Amino acid sequence: MPLPTPRWRGWVTIKPGRLYYCGHVGAGSLHSHHAVQLLIGDDLILTGADGAEHAMTAALIPANTPHAIVRGSADALLALIDPAAHAGPALDRTRTGSAAAWHIDLDVPAQRDLPSLHALVTTVTGAAPPRPGHPALTEAAQIIERMLPAQVRLGDVATGVHLSESRLSHLFTGEFGLPFRPYVLWARLRAALAALSEGASLTEAAHTAGFADAAHLTRTVRRMMGAAPSALADGVRWLS
Repeated sequence: MPLPTPRWRGWVTIKPGRLYYCGHVGAGSLHSHHAVQLLIGDDLILTGADGAEHAMTAALIPANTPHAIVRGSADALLALIDPAAHAGPALDRTRTGSAAAWHIDLDVPAQRDLPSLHALVTTVTGAAPPRPGHPALTEAAQIIERMLPAQVRLGDVATGVHLSESRLSHLFTGEFGLPFRPYVLWARLRAALAALSEGASLTEAAHTAGFADAAHLTRTVRRMMGAAPSALADGVRWLS
């Protein structure tokens, strides 16, 4: 009996504000990311929280939006785009439970390499610089990264940027599209995946990012990405 095709089989790399992937994308259960997702592939079928299936070749899925891949693609392009790093108008989409709203028209490059995917994401996010945001948010994001793997409290970060907790919380939701706690979780996930890409074990990656243990990291990755972190560690080739 032939072995099942792994859900993730291709190359992946992490760059500032983005995770890039190219290769096989299989079916996945309903999940959501704390990032915007660009997904491109032939004969994709996606569904949202409403359960209605929609076929498309390119989708831009807002952050924190439940979605499932009913049918994937053997030659897909995928990017997870950190809303903290890219606030272009193309990403300002209203979250919706229907996959029909995620369809976008793109000139998909024939070349499936990192420069082509990078250029495609730049086109989607907008070549112009991101819209001006509150300067405290940039500083807050940097403080959060420096605090990992320790506990990150809203009050401590607010003190660091000289804002009230309520004001900083409002800014995270309004400009990043993510409440404070989900943003911190996304930062931990990025740190863990980066550690895996450098050869760390699941336990080492979990501790590097501030997860309690490998099981905690596995549950979080499965909930946020629809697959276990071992799929990313075993099924893909990490590019520097």
